[in-house]
Amino acid sequence: MENNYGNLIKVERMRKNMKQTVLARGICSVSYLSKIENNQTSPSEEVLELIFERLELDVPLYFDFSYQVEKVKEEIRGILKEAILNRNDHEKRKDIVKYVNHPAVKQSKTLYITLMVTLARFGMMPGGETRYVTEVGWLVDQLDKDDELRYALIKALQTFQQNEKQTAFDLVEKLNEQLPSSGIPDWEVADIRYIMGGLYYKFTDNIQAIENVKFALNYFQENFCLERIVECHLIIGLSYKRRKRYSESLSHYQKAIKVISATNLKNYYGMLYNNMGEIYSLLGDQDKALQYFIESFEYKIDVRSKLYSVLSLIEVNSTQKNTDGVLEWLDVGYDLMGKESSIEEFQHHFDIYLNHFKEKNVNNLVISLKKAVAYFESHDEYMYTKKYALWLAKVLRENGKYKLSTEYYEKVIAIMSQSE
Repeated sequence: MENNYGNLIKVERMRKNMKQTVLARGICSVSYLSKIENNQTSPSEEVLELIFERLELDVPLYFDFSYQVEKVKEEIRGILKEAILNRNDHEKRKDIVKYVNHPAVKQSKTLYITLMVTLARFGMMPGGETRYVTEVGWLVDQLDKDDELRYALIKALQTFQQNEKQTAFDLVEKLNEQLPSSGIPDWEVADIRYIMGGLYYKFTDNIQAIENVKFALNYFQENFCLERIVECHLIIGLSYKRRKRYSESLSHYQKAIKVISATNLKNYYGMLYNNMGEIYSLLGDQDKALQYFIESFEYKIDVRSKLYSVLSLIEVNSTQKNTDGVLEWLDVGYDLMGKESSIEEFQHHFDIYLNHFKEKNVNNLVISLKKAVAYFESHDEYMYTKKYALWLAKVLRENGKYKLSTEYYEKVIAIMSQSE
């Protein structure tokens, strides 16, 4: 068993924001401490005792826990597997944290890194502690090939959330290239492929999104991971919608509905019905779209989710030139916004339709459209940027502002060429 003391010392020192000079003072030289932290030397037990005492760490130096390493590693990996496959991360997070003070984890380098990478993966789940992602970064030179790929996935998620999209894309491409030759188990590869597919969808690479998520779907279906099956059908359906292959998109939504109807995963109905409504709207069947959007609204509980359904209902009524329907759902939308914070995007949407259908004030409509274009462009929401830029260009042209109108038409063309 390769001892973990160097990694343990380095991570704990950096957690405490302690300089090497402070930790080494009166114990050893800074250069010697650096070698300890980088696993380049095996210090005496006396030196380790003094370092651990200064770091306030309780580490077993005189007992051998090597016989527990494989068993504990299987337990840690098993907890992560259960959390990932059954979307049980909230409950399993409590179980995994218990291993932080396990004596075998502190003593074994392999086990310590396994736990740290696992904690970092949990850190990217909703409500997770992202500090573990940073801490694994301190040990990146100690990771083996498989853990490097696991860390690449975690960093891809983190950098995407931080809007460092090129970095995230490069990491996903690295995974795409190296994952097939890794020793990562099938269940974990399925999860990685699913996440890669979701990121490729965000990058508007719809073919790669479909291919990766379908790979994950095969595993989830074979192992009856029902919630993961539904999630896969959702992303594949969205990707096919982007490619304007609407029948295939609907097919995947319907497969997801079939899974839900046989389970207690009722919380997905709202999202699926909303997506199906969008497909029927694109196919020109506004009555069916309206039906699905209303059902979506009724199933949803979260205010923000309900606002998305309200927006869809406003858009359908607008397409049908049903002013009363638009105004009715606008009232619902504004009422819901009073119960939710961070809803700036819906303010932009609703103000446009209010100015167009109720106020009928061209100047205010132009102002609201300009604000919406600027907002959605700054948030990389190209669908709404294009929609409102095109609407704005038409309004400006109808009112004789040809030069400004051309600028917005050019913006629409640029977005369309980018998506192609």
